[in-house]
Amino acid sequence: MKKFIITFLILIFAAINCNIAQASKISPEILHNMQTAYYDTGDTQKVLNAVLTTLYDSDYTIEDYDQDLGLIRAKKTFKAKYTSKKRIAGWSAVLLAASAYTAFSYGATAASMYSPTKRIATEMKEKTVIADVNVLIEQVDTNKTMVRFVPIERVLQNADGYSFVKAAPVKIFRMYKPDVYKEFFSQTEKNLCL
Repeated sequence: MKKFIITFLILIFAAINCNIAQASKISPEILHNMQTAYYDTGDTQKVLNAVLTTLYDSDYTIEDYDQDLGLIRAKKTFKAKYTSKKRIAGWSAVLLAASAYTAFSYGATAASMYSPTKRIATEMKEKTVIADVNVLIEQVDTNKTMVRFVPIERVLQNADGYSFVKAAPVKIFRMYKPDVYKEFFSQTEKNLCL
């Protein structure tokens, strides 16, 4: 019995402290270079129209638009699968403890396994994601315009894991994927040529 309890405690400890892959940290200079593109035109209005067209084509809704400052704020809502390995590991440990308790009580406490099972299932579902985008357009030279594209995503789900609350996002993060920036800037360049 003593070996069983020690093994059980080791399993719980391992489930709680499992190795979770962290997002790699990117230096601010590299991030700034990924977020910035330069176009060979001094006509900021033309670049602004190309950026607006790119955002509309990507299903963004323009929230704020200041032509004088060259600032555009846009938003898009979509569903995506974002699973938190920490939350799954935590609820798995609770489920493991509830299962052991149920086994020791000969099934009398089987209802205690419902909540962690439900929360793990909810964590595996698609979540509502709001992508906020800030775009700054600035004329650098007489024939060069800079565009800085900064996307931020908010994963919406309240802390108990059951319902979506727009005021309480679970995770807010910046995009560190170079493909997102390349796609936006290449589409903007295509729209600029049209």
